[in-house]
Amino acid sequence: MEKTILNGLVLSILFITVAKSQSAIIVNEEPKVSSLMNQYIKINKSITHISGWRVTVITTSDRRVMEQTKSEFQRNFNFPIKWEYKEPYYHLKAGAFLNKNDALFALESIKKKFSSSFISLDKIAYSEL
Repeated sequence: MEKTILNGLVLSILFITVAKSQSAIIVNEEPKVSSLMNQYIKINKSITHISGWRVTVITTSDRRVMEQTKSEFQRNFNFPIKWEYKEPYYHLKAGAFLNKNDALFALESIKKKFSSSFISLDKIAYSEL
């Protein structure tokens, strides 16, 4: 019994010593290190997109065709979809894949309904992942 109390007392003293020593740590870094770390953080916060893959469902110069295809696609599939206009074409794209194999797997099912679909490299916003 006395041994258990003694062990508990020793552990308590060690815990208090460790807790006090941890609160007394002070880090003094050189100004160059601080400057580099701040620059590193700033650069990484500015990166909002990553290279990835999408399935391009259709490319057309007719906006109505793109909108009809978009509606039909949404009825048949559950992938996120977006369109963009790069003169003179509308590009209807589906999914946001970091892995090419995942994009190819999605393409396989999409091609059954939209045979002209293909995968393409694209910038993917972190918010889409």
